Amino acid sequence: MWTNWAGNQQANTAIARLTSVTDLQRAMAQPGNLRVVGAGHSFTPIVAGGDRILDLSNLNLPKVGEVSGGRVWVNANAHLRDLSPALADHGLAFRNLGDINAQSLAGAVSTATHGTGRTLPCLAAEITAAKLVSARGDILTTDDIPLEMAQVTLGMLGILIEAQISVVPKYNLRRQVRLVDLQDSIANMHRNWSKNRNFEFFYIPFSGKAVELRHEVSDAPEGKVPRDLDMIAVKVLKLARNKGRVSGGLRRALLKMLTMAHSDEDYVGESWRVLCSDRRIRFNEMEYHLPPDVAGDVLQEVIARLHRDHKDIYFPIEVRQTAGDTACLSPFQGGPRISIAIHTDANEDHRRYFDAIEPLFVEAGGRPHWGKMHSLTYKVLATLYPDFDRFCALREQLDPTGKFLTPALAKLFRP
Repeated sequence: MWTNWAGNQQANTAIARLTSVTDLQRAMAQPGNLRVVGAGHSFTPIVAGGDRILDLSNLNLPKVGEVSGGRVWVNANAHLRDLSPALADHGLAFRNLGDINAQSLAGAVSTATHGTGRTLPCLAAEITAAKLVSARGDILTTDDIPLEMAQVTLGMLGILIEAQISVVPKYNLRRQVRLVDLQDSIANMHRNWSKNRNFEFFYIPFSGKAVELRHEVSDAPEGKVPRDLDMIAVKVLKLARNKGRVSGGLRRALLKMLTMAHSDEDYVGESWRVLCSDRRIRFNEMEYHLPPDVAGDVLQEVIARLHRDHKDIYFPIEVRQTAGDTACLSPFQGGPRISIAIHTDANEDHRRYFDAIEPLFVEAGGRPHWGKMHSLTYKVLATLYPDFDRFCALREQLDPTGKFLTPALAKLFRP
């Protein structure tokens, strides 16, 4: 049985592990629909529901191919954590990354996965050309499919096998982490995004405190990586929640102890090592991307409802910003967006919390992260994306039999 990272998606379908593009082309001729699995870091049914599941992680293509100027061809089914050191061997690096790099490049770009930084776009916007295997088994390129269509696809226009991406010379980042009052973070967030290359913050539920993270390019020598205390902190937050069921005062005392024990970080390291971290405690996640002018008010209301109605929640709320781009299915199409992500323990029911908060995001014009939980269907999605119907028409043209379309995806992309 295939299971995604969080454990909320499963499939009994056998996984076929293909190693050549020729085998992949042959697979297109077999009956039934199919989906390609990456690292399983999506929370939505992107893979589950396929009659066949393909694993292309061992496709016989070089991780890093032709380098030309600031662009390089890469194996789209290689994982980000492997591509970063491979690029570094060529003196190159991704311009930006999210805080998890376990995903395949194809999975990350196809769901518009992003990091943070007001002038830094999502990973899909770095694609400048692509090669895909079509539903008929042909090789398609971005000469055949408009680039803005091919950058974010959820794997529905074809199977992405190679991508040319924009890269930058290898660089180091200085990471600074500090604990501040939540209201200070919210009041200063726009200024912090304008002043820092990367900025984000996490609200620690029921503490009144936020953890702020900043990154700047640095020529300073690399330092010792500080101990990763995130897992310990989440365990303490869970303990405080559990004790709070007996005594609210005990929860407040444990949260105060946690925030008092927090120590600021300040170190320099290779960019991808600084930006990315392991996530060993499993969770479910919903993330919406909001217009910057309303994000602060929405965040305040999310926190108010959390405090009032959801005292069982202990996972932090994450707030980031991403630059705009032109991809048709990118949540950042047309301008920058501020992302608010809420989480629950993977072993606990997320529905009450997510169902209560999602309408706030939707009413504010938020667009959901394609790889994270949401309840939207075609009718609403078509109003959120100016080119949604144009994308759907191209999908129908390239895949009229629904080779890449599962029942769950059909609810999103068919009227």
